[in-house]
Amino acid sequence: MSVHTMEQAPAAKTFGATVLEASGVTMRFGGLTAVNNVDLTVHEGEIMGLIGPNGAGKTTFFNCLTGMYKPTEGEVKFLGTILPPKPRAVVKAGMARTFQNIRLFGNMTALENVMVGRYCRTNALALTSIIRGPKYRREEAESRRIAQELLDFVGLGHTAEHLARNLPYGDQRRLEIARALATDPKLILLDEPTAGMNPKETQQAKDLIFRIRDKGLAVVVIEHDMRFIFSLCDRVHCLVRGETLIEGSPQEVQSDHRVIEAYIGQPDADEEELVAEAHAHDHEPHTQPAQAAQPAPAPQAAQSPSDVIKEGQA
Repeated sequence: MSVHTMEQAPAAKTFGATVLEASGVTMRFGGLTAVNNVDLTVHEGEIMGLIGPNGAGKTTFFNCLTGMYKPTEGEVKFLGTILPPKPRAVVKAGMARTFQNIRLFGNMTALENVMVGRYCRTNALALTSIIRGPKYRREEAESRRIAQELLDFVGLGHTAEHLARNLPYGDQRRLEIARALATDPKLILLDEPTAGMNPKETQQAKDLIFRIRDKGLAVVVIEHDMRFIFSLCDRVHCLVRGETLIEGSPQEVQSDHRVIEAYIGQPDADEEELVAEAHAHDHEPHTQPAQAAQPAPAPQAAQSPSDVIKEGQA
């Protein structure tokens, strides 16, 4: 289906204050520049899409935003404060993420996985935790309550005591989102949340993201499903070869010919010439070639009686 016929996102609305501001972010690995001078601004209550062909630098850019990588150049501000390149500090500041590949604790229950995300908001010291003192017990009970509420929120309340490894693929994706929400973020970054999902699971993921947005959170989504991204996001940012190609509304981005070329390529001069020749050939009148007359077979000479006798003796 052409990108021009895809379902459109809801009309633009007024957003809150700026939550994330990335300026001139560049990431080099030796002589390879994976991300080059990328700017991104995300507001409260906004869903921002990040698209681009494979190898465009989307996940690398995510890693720069969340402290997994220290950018070679540029800075990342969250709520007006420059974030240190430390994942724990980024999470405590209020930014959470999921990963392209599922990273759950398979031998822990769904409830325990969500509780892990909650521990960045607890304050009990190691000794108190070891002896299971009163503060530890209060925080543990609170973490368990919030974890169950989040499982209910993402539609997994009935799986609380199931091991994460035994959950269906789509449920594991939603469990990762619940664990990220347990950190009490103001911004959540989702790296290909619908990868490998069937249409029903994809629709459930879209509905869940809308509910997260309605709670006042900002959301940034990396996704290759263009139908999904253009019907979900308020704005879309397209990366190609580590650089910004275009940023705008879904309508503006999907109608830009450069975005289409980035995904399906641009025909070279030889290909265009072949297409033109084929098109011209299709419009030529088709005539049946005249068939050459076939020579009539030579008449066989009549056999003499003596010849017939010789054949019978043979």
